[in-house]
Amino acid sequence: MERVWIESLVLASGGIVSVGSITIVILLLISDGGWRKGAAYALGYTGGYTLIGLAAVLVGADASQSDSGGGGVSAILSMAVGVLLLWMSVRNVRKAPSDNQDPPRIFAMLDETTARKAFGFGALVTVINFKNLAIFLSAVSVPVTSDLALPTQLTIVLLDVLVFCAAVMVPILIYLVFPTGAEQRLTRFKDGLEARRRPIGIWLPAFFGLLFLLRGIRGWL
Repeated sequence: MERVWIESLVLASGGIVSVGSITIVILLLISDGGWRKGAAYALGYTGGYTLIGLAAVLVGADASQSDSGGGGVSAILSMAVGVLLLWMSVRNVRKAPSDNQDPPRIFAMLDETTARKAFGFGALVTVINFKNLAIFLSAVSVPVTSDLALPTQLTIVLLDVLVFCAAVMVPILIYLVFPTGAEQRLTRFKDGLEARRRPIGIWLPAFFGLLFLLRGIRGWL
């Protein structure tokens, strides 16, 4: 049972590659009415993955009653995620550094958004960001395809959500712990991420890509 807990949570830590969502939360927090908008986005983001995880557990519980091949599906999913992440790493290595310092258009829209729209956007990202969704489902597949009791599977999945979404929660914690200098700290945090965007985009996907690929190959063999 310990192996299932550790393996699932380690895979869920792949949520750290969600640099785009971290940046979005920071930009929302330092905008007008930022606390409400940043918290709303994080809530929608976390809530979306919670619903997806719970649905996966319930669907897996039904499937396990009629089919015992879930382990193979989990291994294939892990290998697919690993290949995807390694491809992203290689693509970022081959991509020439951009001299364009203008932020993406979507970032410019965040100042004008509302808390309700930020919540909806956070929930939407969980579905349209296929890379993150694949990483999350691969982590969830570990307890879902195990022989653990349903309450234990649900507990592991909820912990997976917390670990996977932890990177998005970090800016919120900074805002809470340092309310007076939050904007300056978050701005430095964002600038640090942007300054290291290329190495982050190369090494994080490479590390987690190898992790998922090896886990998938081991499960397949």
